[in-house]
Amino acid sequence: MVKDRPVVDNRTLHIMHVLTRLPVGGVENMLLKVVRNYDARRFRVSVCCIQQGGEIADALKDLGYEVYILDRMQGSGFDWGAVRAVYQCVKREHVDILRTHQYHANLYGRVAGILARVPVIVPSFHNLYCSPSKPKAHRRILNFLLSLFSDRIVAVSHAVAADVIAYDRVPPDKVAVIHNGVMAEPFRADISREEARRQLGVPPDGFFIGNAGRLSEQKGQRYLVEAAAGLNATVLFAGDGPLRNELEERAQRHGTGCRFLGMLKPDQMPLFMKSLDLFCFPSLWEGLPSALAEAITAGLPVVASDIPPNREVLGSAGFFVPAGNGAKLRQTLQEVMANDELMTALREKALRQAELFSLEHTVKAYEDLFMQIMKDKGLA
Repeated sequence: MVKDRPVVDNRTLHIMHVLTRLPVGGVENMLLKVVRNYDARRFRVSVCCIQQGGEIADALKDLGYEVYILDRMQGSGFDWGAVRAVYQCVKREHVDILRTHQYHANLYGRVAGILARVPVIVPSFHNLYCSPSKPKAHRRILNFLLSLFSDRIVAVSHAVAADVIAYDRVPPDKVAVIHNGVMAEPFRADISREEARRQLGVPPDGFFIGNAGRLSEQKGQRYLVEAAAGLNATVLFAGDGPLRNELEERAQRHGTGCRFLGMLKPDQMPLFMKSLDLFCFPSLWEGLPSALAEAITAGLPVVASDIPPNREVLGSAGFFVPAGNGAKLRQTLQEVMANDELMTALREKALRQAELFSLEHTVKAYEDLFMQIMKDKGLA
């Protein structure tokens, strides 16, 4: 990294976040929450979408943040125009700290940041490398080379960090683990379960199991639909995605009590969690599941697939089943539903575990990381 930029005094530092696009999604929702909670006395923020915007981009604009939509990456192959466009944004905004997210934004953003001589470059990795297939060799090589010009690499979980170290050959001391956080207050609002269900337009009575996330192979919802066939419960799905029609047809074929609510806005998720008796998360792979952190923040008992990121979030505040095993999932859900004492114990454990995933802790960890890098480089 270049060190001929002026030393930073007490002025506000400019952070630019670079993403491919900004629809409603886990990474995007998390970005919105973090950006809104930076210390405005120390940091100002802009956002760059390489390909297209989306609902979160619109939300950021409404809040007064500068959001660049570049309309690049519209074809196949490497897009040098994307590098040039990000470079121009960085230079125009006099960026001090460049934050990039996920593979393509990490690639184009870091190349542009290096060329623009940005003082601090911090990419984030949000997913495991084997998701489900192993990473392509050229991606590993590029990530390794670009890591040499990155001041620190953020992984959202220890499982993701292990992949970055193993596959990209990044030294462990260059990788910082910062968990995604949840703003607790909305998830603990004083609203009854019946009122939450009324606002969502679902029946007020009965046992409700919830799942939140993109309706895709990764999230394993088909195993929950399969498990629901033997449960005296209604399963609510919050989310949309390529498997929605297939999941709805599967639910109808099995005669299960499944309801698909479609995509909910981020500020509707506390209401969704308040409407539930239990949360189920049968994902096949994850980086760090924000939906699980939200569920325990709401004090919900949880049954989840037994994969490392889920265990990292839940600790002992949940029950685990083998990923991809619908029969075992049904059996475990039945056992938990039938045991009131167990449900109460899981709720108490969930609330304690959730303290590890507060949004305040996440934002402070990022701010402290930025300032430590600036100090180490003699810029603050």
